[in-house]
Amino acid sequence: MREAVASALAELARRDERAADMARAALDTLAPEQRIEGLNQHTVQRFCWYELPVRFQNSAEDQLFAARSLGNLFSLLQLYRYAQICSAPATATLLTVYAEDHAAGLAMYERLMWESGVEPPDLPELTWGTAVGDAEIRARHETASALELAISLGDVRPGKRGWRPAQERFARSFLTQPDNRGLSHLDRIREERVRAWLSSSAHPHRQRLWPLVGQIIAGADVPRAADAVMAPLQRLLDLAAEGIALTQIGYISPSVVRQMCVDFGWRTSPEPPRSETDATQLIALHQALRGMRAVRRSGRRLVLTRRGRQLREDPEALWQAAAEAPCRTGGLEQAAAETLLGMLLARTPQGTGSHVRRGESDVETAERALTESGWVPVEPPVTAGRHAASHRRTAETASDQVRALVMAVSWLLEALGLLTDDDGSGRRELTVPGRAFAIACLHQSAVAPRAVV
Repeated sequence: MREAVASALAELARRDERAADMARAALDTLAPEQRIEGLNQHTVQRFCWYELPVRFQNSAEDQLFAARSLGNLFSLLQLYRYAQICSAPATATLLTVYAEDHAAGLAMYERLMWESGVEPPDLPELTWGTAVGDAEIRARHETASALELAISLGDVRPGKRGWRPAQERFARSFLTQPDNRGLSHLDRIREERVRAWLSSSAHPHRQRLWPLVGQIIAGADVPRAADAVMAPLQRLLDLAAEGIALTQIGYISPSVVRQMCVDFGWRTSPEPPRSETDATQLIALHQALRGMRAVRRSGRRLVLTRRGRQLREDPEALWQAAAEAPCRTGGLEQAAAETLLGMLLARTPQGTGSHVRRGESDVETAERALTESGWVPVEPPVTAGRHAASHRRTAETASDQVRALVMAVSWLLEALGLLTDDDGSGRRELTVPGRAFAIACLHQSAVAPRAVV
């Protein structure tokens, strides 16, 4: 193909030497070493509609001349679809918009890319990231090429009714198709993301999770017992559909608290509970539903959001949302969830795990693991005017904050019946559904798209 490119550039230079120079410079960006066999429609569109106006600080007229010169080169190479992109009225309009309003240009670029049909869509099982590894770069490029072919064959028809679901079905089929090693693009993206997640220098607590790497990559299916596990959350959603009365400061009404405790056999202190603050299980469930954006406060009532109505009608989606909630909070709160869940998963049924000291409860063990990893709220330095007693109180407060976050995760697991009974030492094990839930939590955290920091 290099000979064909050289011949086409020579012919273009014979017609217009400046156009040949522009086309050569553009092609060097698009296809290093003039390897045009790797080009696809997505790459050409991105160059004309994003890289050319953003990276090349020429005037809009020069940018348009470069695009048209590249189009002439593509015509000589008989790549007529790509030539049409370069010379399209939309390309000229976009370059003008960029020159007048950069933000408006970006918005138009995103719209044109989506309308073209070759932009790989986000799927429930995969949201494309912005900070990506080699496997994801390759998968996105090849998915775009596959969509280009599907459009040319009429399997996906951008702009026609129902084209977006058809595009998603095609992309999902392509991304989940196993290769000769039995691995799909989706498998490779997930493995790449999990390994990067575990290796993050900003999250040293995850180093302890490496023995679980295989389980985290694989994830876990929704268990058969999911309906029973989600029953407390489902009950709150059902009540919120009618509106749950709240106290003046926003707690669930005592009558609902007491009924929930009776129905699910929760132990409280005191018993019966006087308010939501006496039932740690309900505190955890209420917080989880808010984290899932399933409920909101409306005056003195707790009501369903649109997402809450959807989750109420879809038990499997409710399980997935509940599993996503603990490890999507960010910061120390997320680190607490990841640490406790990983510790419980690593524990053997007969043993107490490799990181447990005799006499430590689960909460204490997870708290120690977090502090040893550096996850301690920053405290002011000791100064001449600050007494040692004050310093000790600050350290104790920091430790209390870490412990409280770990306990909140433990309360959620307890409320959903995902832990065995306490053996008297404060150490517990995950039930079978509990293991599936913990794996799902870590998996969803690990395979979430990374953003550019």
